[in-house]
Amino acid sequence: MTEISRTVSTALQSLRQREQTSRLAAEISDVSKEVTTGLKANPYDDLGHRSADAIAIRMQITRNDGFLTSNALLDRRFLAVETSLGAMRDVGQEVLEQAFTTDSAGALSTTFLSQSARTALDRVLERAAVSDSSGFLMSGTRTDTNPLQAWDEINPRTGESPAIAVDHMIGGPLTGMADVQRAIDDLKAGFGDSSVFFNHNFENSFYNGAPSGNPPLTSRTSETQTLTQTAQANDPAIRDLIRGLAMLSAVNPSDIPDEAARDAWLNEARSAIGAGLEGLTDLETQTGLKRAQLADTIAAQESRALFLDAEVMNLEGVDQYDAATRLTQLQNQLDSSFAITARLSRLSFLNYL
Repeated sequence: MTEISRTVSTALQSLRQREQTSRLAAEISDVSKEVTTGLKANPYDDLGHRSADAIAIRMQITRNDGFLTSNALLDRRFLAVETSLGAMRDVGQEVLEQAFTTDSAGALSTTFLSQSARTALDRVLERAAVSDSSGFLMSGTRTDTNPLQAWDEINPRTGESPAIAVDHMIGGPLTGMADVQRAIDDLKAGFGDSSVFFNHNFENSFYNGAPSGNPPLTSRTSETQTLTQTAQANDPAIRDLIRGLAMLSAVNPSDIPDEAARDAWLNEARSAIGAGLEGLTDLETQTGLKRAQLADTIAAQESRALFLDAEVMNLEGVDQYDAATRLTQLQNQLDSSFAITARLSRLSFLNYL
């Protein structure tokens, strides 16, 4: 009886084998993960007091990856704006070249010029509406608003469309130099937001984005750096371009009977378009320089990502060959444990009678 009481029951031995099997299975799962990833399965348990360093590095990786993601999106935005500015410049250049080769007294040639200017206006407005998932890119901080009013569409703030506002500023048929000079002055005042008439000012009838004086759209590109998107549809360059195109679109120069007045109107339109093209070139160049600056920042962050990944491997990495060896050993132990458990499950008191 004493010998029987000292023996371990097969039920208890079977339970212990099951616990060992479960432990081995968990260890195999962890080591399998290490073989696959090259990283410790439970790094903070294994690193002890150095786990704080690993956590700090992981936080830096998260911040750095966040900047890389947002900067890639910002680069695409700058590229879209740069491309749109270039397209506006091309549109204006086509009309300007036609304006310099047009005979101001030739009704047919000036009619074609007016039609080209009207088409160019729509293309400029379309290019100013460049957008992405974040909204319109040339509206300043009002990214939910198309920056420029459609030329023939009534603006609810004024009850006038841009086309009507231009017609009102021109003020009817232009017959002589006095009429032409008055219309030119009124257009300059309107597009410069200095007109005494509310409906005639650019930021009331023509522009719907964030007004002049508002902070530009700004993005943080790193812990220490921000970049601003300063190219907006109310920029003086775009105002000048639209003003010149509007002059040619609204008034056919050949309809002005006085030759000097006709030439003055055409010269002012050319001058406005030329100033707009020069300003657009500057905006395009500035945007390109910001893209280059952003590219340098992204390159530095990509290098930092590689460095941080290496630091993680130094702390959390494992020898995958050693991990594979341990995995084989654990699998062999598990196979043995399964065999013993199976054998115990088949034992019975009857085997010893």
